[in-house]
Amino acid sequence: MASGGDILRSESGTWIKAFTRKIGIATNFVAELWAFRDGLNMCLNMQISALEIDLDAKVVADLMHNAETLKNDNAAIVSDCRLLLSQFPQVKVSHCYCEANWCADALARLGCSHVPNFMFLNSPPPCILNAFLSDLYGLSQMRLCPISNVSGSF
Repeated sequence: MASGGDILRSESGTWIKAFTRKIGIATNFVAELWAFRDGLNMCLNMQISALEIDLDAKVVADLMHNAETLKNDNAAIVSDCRLLLSQFPQVKVSHCYCEANWCADALARLGCSHVPNFMFLNSPPPCILNAFLSDLYGLSQMRLCPISNVSGSF
């Protein structure tokens, strides 16, 4: 099961608006594209003219900088995202590490647990407040990664 979420912040990092979405069965890549497109639509509906986007999905950020046309199942949503991006007078898309994007990840996880398939949030819900504050103040988070026991010569 996949879900998505995104947050719109002011230039000082304060919460403006966010959303969570239940996507259904999809790959991480497709979920990132859906969340990206939903975030762009939210900003266009709010008539935002200047936008700086930090994505923790490097492949999506790279696709938005690459004009190459895709010839696969994801071509339509990538094309939608590029078209939406072109409607902003000022826009910058950058990659950031997921450790700097805890709030968006928390919103995405929240999307799986919500009854409505899509929900706007005008303030941070208590269950993601710590993630929001960590991002706001630039606090680093520990990320545990499994260690594999590989033997052999290098």
